[in-house]
Amino acid sequence: MLNEYIKSNDLFAEQQFEKMYERLPRPVLVADQLRNADNAGALIRLADNLGAKEVLFVGNETDMKASRLKRSAASSVGNIPWSFVSDSELLSRLPVGYTLVGIETSTEATNLFSTPLPDAVVFFVGNESKGIRPGLLRLMQQCVYIPVPGPTRSLNVSHAASVVMFEWLRQKMNAGLL
Repeated sequence: MLNEYIKSNDLFAEQQFEKMYERLPRPVLVADQLRNADNAGALIRLADNLGAKEVLFVGNETDMKASRLKRSAASSVGNIPWSFVSDSELLSRLPVGYTLVGIETSTEATNLFSTPLPDAVVFFVGNESKGIRPGLLRLMQQCVYIPVPGPTRSLNVSHAASVVMFEWLRQKMNAGLL
């Protein structure tokens, strides 16, 4: 067998993964009070990779370095809707009928790999050092944690979101939605 490189656009065009969104609502990603523009850009790129509906950043846009955010997001910055929202406008921006799922180590969190994730979902990630603020965390209908067996017990916020969102994709693909 000769294993040769193929451009991802060519490989994925044949797979037609995006057809799953004919039968499944696109996920939404919300990031609460991020401090790092590189993480924000990485989340935009992740959401674009997954075909998400949009990304909402709760917090003040002036706290982010736009050039770093855009550099990290690369071409995704123009491919997917993303915006900064205030606390007061967040809930009105979330799609009706979606389940709010926090990616957080909390008292009610369950192991990601043994937790069925909902079809219509808004994933929440929190600040790099403080997590999802308590007021928002109380709104979550479900929380999941990622088991981390190594000595460093936390993941970068964009890495954690990637693990959870691609586990969601894996579950939906295994359920026959692709």
